Amino acid sequence: MQEITGTTRQLDGLRIVAACAVVVLHYSDYIKDLPVGKFMVDHTWHFNQFVDLFFVVSGFIIARQYLHRVGEAASTGRFLWRRIARIYPLHMATLAFYVIVALALHFGLARSDNPARYPFSDLPAQLLLLHAFDGERLTFNFPSWSLSAEMLCYVLFPIVAAITVRRKALIILLIVLPALANGLCAEFIGTTPWADWINKGGAFRALPGFNLGVACYLYRDRIAEWPAIPGSLVISLTAFILLGSFLSPMAALFAIYLIALLAIQSDCASRATLFSELGFDRWASLTYSCYMLHIPVATIVLTFGSRLLMPAISGAKLLLLPVAAITLAVASVLSLRYFETPLRRYLTDAFDRRFAQAGSVRAVSRQETAG
Repeated sequence: MQEITGTTRQLDGLRIVAACAVVVLHYSDYIKDLPVGKFMVDHTWHFNQFVDLFFVVSGFIIARQYLHRVGEAASTGRFLWRRIARIYPLHMATLAFYVIVALALHFGLARSDNPARYPFSDLPAQLLLLHAFDGERLTFNFPSWSLSAEMLCYVLFPIVAAITVRRKALIILLIVLPALANGLCAEFIGTTPWADWINKGGAFRALPGFNLGVACYLYRDRIAEWPAIPGSLVISLTAFILLGSFLSPMAALFAIYLIALLAIQSDCASRATLFSELGFDRWASLTYSCYMLHIPVATIVLTFGSRLLMPAISGAKLLLLPVAAITLAVASVLSLRYFETPLRRYLTDAFDRRFAQAGSVRAVSRQETAG
């Protein structure tokens, strides 16, 4: 087994920055009727591309941890189970929250400006993590479309690993071919640019970025030797945040890929940068919790809360934004510490015990047969 070396401080820092950017994007939409909200929506729409940063980071980290550990059926099964144990519990929890909301709407106990967001017919796709393939609309906890996209990448990863372990140059084709297929599909079917695919085709949007991350791991030694430009990561990230709204979706996507490459270059070279010195990586473990919980928190604080305060306070949503941000931070810490981590450990240990016992029984049977 290949030794895992180096750090991922830049990538870890980018993960939490990306999650916060997505929160800003979605929370801006709640106040779009106000001038400040309209300004934010108009100038943060490109933050949608930060999800593609997740895909690149995921490809690099998954390759770093598992590239040489998915060579047979048992190890592949364990890999996939560990990924499910990581993402599925919180997905199910947030989905259950919105199912309760949907039931309340159905029985007239609550009201919504967007009742079409809660179709019970979409539940099978949500439960099977298939809702980023060809869903009719964004439903329930809609950021979870990226989990569906990630799951496709996880399922295909053992195949990618088997191909690239034998000939790593083939990873280039595994980046180019999905990107080319996406582009041709967008052109001939007449969809939006594939950088904007979410519920319709979002799973295929993830493949080039995820495989780019795998490629960066495979060529990490060469990437570490690239000449470093001081401050390039902070400058490019800041420029994207401030000016990315002027880019087309595809240009914004390639800008995100460049930012990811700059971070990977520094991590591969174990080089400290201004970005790593800012210490964002210390909050990286909260990325998934923050990403998955920010819409449920917004539903409770910004939607339900503003309805309670609206008669007495104009612009209640704007005043509640800091409350939502604080609530999200607290909920993310509690979720990671008391829900996600214990449940992930339980599920992983249960899987290991089950298959370790099965392996022991098979080993005894083989010995008895040989005897």
